[in-house]
Amino acid sequence: MALLFVATLGAPQTESAASISQGVLRFNILPARSTVRFDADATGHTVHGMTHQVSGWVSFDPEDLSREAEVSFKVEGATLDTGNKSRDKKMRESHLETARYPTIAFHSTKVKAIAPTLRADETQEMEITGALSLHGIEKVISFPVKAVRRGGELMVTGETSLRMTDYGIPIPGFLFMKVKDEVKVMFEVVATTAAADR
Repeated sequence: MALLFVATLGAPQTESAASISQGVLRFNILPARSTVRFDADATGHTVHGMTHQVSGWVSFDPEDLSREAEVSFKVEGATLDTGNKSRDKKMRESHLETARYPTIAFHSTKVKAIAPTLRADETQEMEITGALSLHGIEKVISFPVKAVRRGGELMVTGETSLRMTDYGIPIPGFLFMKVKDEVKVMFEVVATTAAADR
Protein backbone atom coordinates (compact mmCIF):
# COMPACT_ATOMS: atom_id res chain seq x y z
CA MET A 1 0.00 0.00 0.00
CA ALA A 2 1.37 3.47 -0.80
CA LEU A 3 0.67 6.79 0.89
CA LEU A 4 1.21 10.29 -0.39
CA PHE A 5 1.04 13.11 2.17
CA VAL A 6 1.95 16.70 2.69
CA ALA A 7 1.95 17.50 6.39
CA THR A 8 2.88 20.04 8.99
CA LEU A 9 3.56 18.66 12.42
CA GLY A 10 4.72 20.12 15.71
CA ALA A 11 5.61 19.82 19.37
CA PRO A 12 3.88 17.55 21.89
CA GLN A 13 0.13 18.14 22.25
CA THR A 14 0.65 19.59 25.73
CA GLU A 15 2.55 22.50 24.21
CA SER A 16 0.53 25.48 22.98
CA ALA A 17 3.36 27.67 21.75
CA ALA A 18 5.13 27.34 18.41
CA SER A 19 8.44 26.76 20.16
CA ILE A 20 8.77 23.49 22.08
CA SER A 21 12.15 24.30 23.52
CA GLN A 22 14.75 26.85 22.56
CA GLY A 23 15.27 26.69 18.81
CA VAL A 24 12.77 23.86 18.20
CA LEU A 25 9.65 24.66 16.13
CA ARG A 26 6.32 22.88 15.95
CA PHE A 27 4.10 22.70 12.88
CA ASN A 28 0.50 21.42 12.97
CA ILE A 29 -1.15 19.68 10.01
CA LEU A 30 -3.96 21.46 8.19
CA PRO A 31 -6.42 18.69 7.14
CA ALA A 32 -8.23 20.88 4.61
CA ARG A 33 -4.99 21.32 2.66
CA SER A 34 -3.47 17.88 3.24
CA THR A 35 -4.11 14.65 1.39
CA VAL A 36 -3.23 10.98 1.73
CA ARG A 37 -3.82 8.89 -1.40
CA PHE A 38 -3.30 5.29 -2.41
CA ASP A 39 -3.14 3.37 -5.67
CA ALA A 40 -3.98 -0.34 -5.68
CA ASP A 41 -3.36 -2.21 -8.94
CA ALA A 42 -6.11 -4.68 -9.80
CA THR A 43 -6.86 -6.89 -12.79
CA GLY A 44 -7.48 -4.52 -15.70
CA HIS A 45 -7.45 -1.26 -13.74
CA THR A 46 -6.09 0.68 -10.77
CA VAL A 47 -8.16 1.56 -7.69
CA HIS A 48 -7.48 5.12 -6.46
CA GLY A 49 -8.35 6.23 -2.93
CA MET A 50 -7.84 9.36 -0.83
CA THR A 51 -8.69 11.26 2.35
CA HIS A 52 -8.15 14.72 3.81
CA GLN A 53 -8.62 13.47 7.39
CA VAL A 54 -4.95 13.71 8.33
CA SER A 55 -3.85 15.11 11.67
CA GLY A 56 -0.52 15.39 13.44
CA TRP A 57 2.57 17.47 13.95
CA VAL A 58 6.24 17.83 13.14
CA SER A 59 8.93 19.38 15.31
CA PHE A 60 12.55 20.19 14.57
CA ASP A 61 15.34 22.68 15.14
CA PRO A 62 15.70 24.57 11.81
CA GLU A 63 19.40 25.12 12.52
CA ASP A 64 20.13 21.49 13.44
CA LEU A 65 17.87 18.74 12.09
CA SER A 66 19.79 16.12 14.08
CA ARG A 67 18.33 17.65 17.25
CA GLU A 68 14.83 16.68 18.43
CA ALA A 69 13.38 16.18 14.95
CA GLU A 70 10.10 14.27 15.26
CA VAL A 71 7.07 13.46 13.11
CA SER A 72 3.69 12.10 14.20
CA PHE A 73 0.48 11.77 12.19
CA LYS A 74 -2.69 9.72 11.92
CA VAL A 75 -5.34 9.05 9.29
CA GLU A 76 -8.97 8.13 9.98
CA GLY A 77 -9.36 4.87 8.04
CA ALA A 78 -13.13 5.19 7.62
CA THR A 79 -12.64 8.40 5.61
CA LEU A 80 -10.64 6.72 2.82
CA ASP A 81 -12.75 7.12 -0.34
CA THR A 82 -12.36 5.34 -3.70
CA GLY A 83 -15.40 6.93 -5.34
CA ASN A 84 -17.45 3.72 -5.19
CA LYS A 85 -19.79 3.43 -2.20
CA SER A 86 -20.20 -0.36 -2.25
CA ARG A 87 -16.45 -0.89 -2.68
CA ASP A 88 -15.71 1.59 0.11
CA LYS A 89 -18.15 -0.19 2.44
CA LYS A 90 -16.46 -3.54 1.80
CA MET A 91 -12.97 -2.02 2.16
CA ARG A 92 -13.84 -0.47 5.52
CA GLU A 93 -15.79 -3.43 6.93
CA SER A 94 -14.00 -6.51 5.55
CA HIS A 95 -10.44 -5.35 4.88
CA LEU A 96 -9.38 -2.35 6.98
CA GLU A 97 -11.97 -3.23 9.66
CA THR A 98 -12.22 0.42 10.64
CA ALA A 99 -14.78 -0.19 13.40
CA ARG A 100 -12.11 -2.22 15.21
CA TYR A 101 -9.04 -0.32 13.97
CA PRO A 102 -10.23 3.26 13.32
CA THR A 103 -6.87 4.97 12.83
CA ILE A 104 -3.72 4.49 10.80
CA ALA A 105 -0.88 6.06 12.79
CA PHE A 106 2.80 6.81 12.31
CA HIS A 107 5.41 8.10 14.75
CA SER A 108 9.02 8.67 13.77
CA THR A 109 12.04 7.27 15.57
CA LYS A 110 14.68 8.73 13.25
CA VAL A 111 14.91 11.64 10.80
CA LYS A 112 17.90 11.63 8.48
CA ALA A 113 18.45 14.77 6.39
CA ILE A 114 20.80 15.37 3.46
CA ALA A 115 21.68 18.86 4.77
CA PRO A 116 21.75 19.94 8.43
CA THR A 117 19.22 22.82 8.30
CA LEU A 118 15.65 23.64 7.28
CA ARG A 119 15.40 27.40 7.61
CA ALA A 120 12.64 29.64 6.23
CA ASP A 121 12.43 29.38 2.42
CA GLU A 122 14.71 26.33 2.34
CA THR A 123 13.95 22.94 0.80
CA GLN A 124 15.23 19.72 2.35
CA GLU A 125 15.21 16.04 1.45
CA MET A 126 15.02 13.53 4.28
CA GLU A 127 14.49 9.88 5.11
CA ILE A 128 11.96 9.24 7.86
CA THR A 129 12.03 6.02 9.88
CA GLY A 130 9.37 5.10 12.39
CA ALA A 131 6.53 2.83 13.51
CA LEU A 132 3.42 2.51 11.33
CA SER A 133 0.35 1.08 13.04
CA LEU A 134 -2.19 -0.31 10.56
CA HIS A 135 -4.97 -2.87 11.07
CA GLY A 136 -3.74 -3.58 14.58
CA ILE A 137 -0.19 -4.40 13.48
CA GLU A 138 2.84 -2.15 14.02
CA LYS A 139 5.90 -2.29 11.77
CA VAL A 140 8.98 -0.12 11.29
CA ILE A 141 9.15 1.52 7.86
CA SER A 142 11.38 4.12 6.17
CA PHE A 143 10.48 6.46 3.32
CA PRO A 144 11.88 9.58 1.61
CA VAL A 145 10.21 12.98 1.88
CA LYS A 146 10.72 16.47 0.52
CA ALA A 147 10.10 19.35 2.93
CA VAL A 148 9.68 22.99 1.90
CA ARG A 149 9.30 25.99 4.22
CA ARG A 150 7.42 29.03 2.92
CA GLY A 151 6.67 31.76 5.43
CA GLY A 152 4.98 30.13 8.42
CA GLU A 153 4.08 27.00 6.49
CA LEU A 154 5.76 23.64 6.05
CA MET A 155 4.92 21.50 3.01
CA VAL A 156 5.92 17.84 2.98
CA THR A 157 5.46 15.34 0.16
CA GLY A 158 6.46 11.72 -0.11
CA GLU A 159 5.45 8.21 -0.98
CA THR A 160 6.06 4.62 -0.01
CA SER A 161 4.76 1.14 -0.77
CA LEU A 162 3.11 -1.23 1.70
CA ARG A 163 2.06 -4.87 1.45
CA MET A 164 -1.43 -5.57 2.75
CA THR A 165 -0.38 -9.05 3.93
CA ASP A 166 2.30 -7.50 6.18
CA TYR A 167 -0.56 -5.95 8.18
CA GLY A 168 -2.95 -8.89 8.10
CA ILE A 169 -5.29 -7.19 5.61
CA PRO A 170 -7.16 -9.66 3.38
CA ILE A 171 -6.42 -8.94 -0.29
CA PRO A 172 -9.64 -7.81 -2.03
CA GLY A 173 -10.88 -9.97 -4.90
CA PHE A 174 -14.08 -10.77 -6.76
CA LEU A 175 -14.49 -13.43 -9.45
CA PHE A 176 -11.66 -12.79 -11.98
CA MET A 177 -10.63 -9.44 -10.46
CA LYS A 178 -7.94 -9.42 -7.79
CA VAL A 179 -5.98 -6.57 -6.24
CA LYS A 180 -2.21 -6.87 -5.95
CA ASP A 181 -0.71 -7.19 -2.48
CA GLU A 182 1.50 -4.09 -2.82
CA VAL A 183 -0.22 -0.71 -2.57
CA LYS A 184 1.38 2.64 -3.32
CA VAL A 185 0.74 5.33 -0.72
CA MET A 186 1.35 9.04 -1.38
CA PHE A 187 1.01 12.06 0.88
CA GLU A 188 0.88 15.83 0.44
CA VAL A 189 0.72 17.62 3.79
CA VAL A 190 0.63 21.31 4.65
CA ALA A 191 1.21 22.55 8.18
CA THR A 192 1.64 25.80 10.04
CA THR A 193 3.31 26.89 13.24
CA ALA A 194 1.09 27.40 16.27
CA ALA A 195 1.81 31.13 16.09
CA ALA A 196 0.63 31.28 12.46
CA ASP A 197 -2.60 29.46 13.40
CA ARG A 198 -3.69 32.29 15.68
